[in-house]
Amino acid sequence: MTATVLHGECIAEMRNLADASIAAIVTDPPYGLGFMGKAWDDLPPGEEWARECLRVLKPGGHMLAFGGTRTWHRLAVAVEDAGLEIRDSIAWLYGSGFPKAKNVLKPAFEPIVVGRKPFRGSERANIAAHGTGALNIDACRLPTTDRWAASGVRSAPGSVLNGSASGAFNVSVSSTHEAGRWPANVILDEDQAAALDEQSGVSSSSRVGRRSGKNDTTSLGRFAGQAEVKMGHDDQGGASRFFYCAKAPKNERPVIDGVAHPTVKPLSLMRWLVRLVTPPGGTVLDPFAGSGTTLEAAIHEGFSVIGIEREAEYLPLIQARMDRVAA
Repeated sequence: MTATVLHGECIAEMRNLADASIAAIVTDPPYGLGFMGKAWDDLPPGEEWARECLRVLKPGGHMLAFGGTRTWHRLAVAVEDAGLEIRDSIAWLYGSGFPKAKNVLKPAFEPIVVGRKPFRGSERANIAAHGTGALNIDACRLPTTDRWAASGVRSAPGSVLNGSASGAFNVSVSSTHEAGRWPANVILDEDQAAALDEQSGVSSSSRVGRRSGKNDTTSLGRFAGQAEVKMGHDDQGGASRFFYCAKAPKNERPVIDGVAHPTVKPLSLMRWLVRLVTPPGGTVLDPFAGSGTTLEAAIHEGFSVIGIEREAEYLPLIQARMDRVAA
């Protein structure tokens, strides 16, 4: 496991990376909104950037890229025109946004583009060859409170059934899987979760029957955050329990000599996203490292990571995160 920080313009730095050397790209690029008058936020990244991302990704490698609600379509089009498949969009909902002007809506969500590099042949064969192609569903299931089922096939989060650690396999699929609920394409922060629960009230989830899914490649092996994923099903509570809820402690925003990055994402959110798309032993790339949240997340999850940052004033923030992980 290694962490590398490159200082420079991301396209130029990516050109120094080998073809098909990156397992996953998880990044929070500029939204092109001119945020706080920052020059780096003039435009969202374009097709030239996305083509370099395509080149360095392994076949089947995923990209997760945040976008702004007003400009994310430009990001998605650039990613698709470069040759990646648009597999989905994830909505991160939060309650702490503030309107930037009088005649605009208060921001409460940011979309995340989910892209994947195309590959030849079956997903099973690609995972066996490169370790990439599937989402690590079992590593990102939503924790519940009951104990495991007393019978049936059991799969701990991130474990492999009927295959090698990087191969395809068969796994039992159920909405009440013993490892937790299937993750959704909506992520909440704590404020949004509390608001949703206030509206929904308390409900109970009962155990349902299991069904077998063939050739389901939802587990890519064990990961460093394994112990944090709790087992069980059959529970009760508010509606937020059906969605991943990211937490953001106040000490996550490093400040060095009065400099802080203005668009820091919660560490728990980035850990969940990194875990979702990165196979064991894989290398994560963040072309817009910012304060280094993705780098810290990847290290916590046991992955190697490469971060690229153009702005010299943010490099000490990244170093502070690296020092904190190493401590």
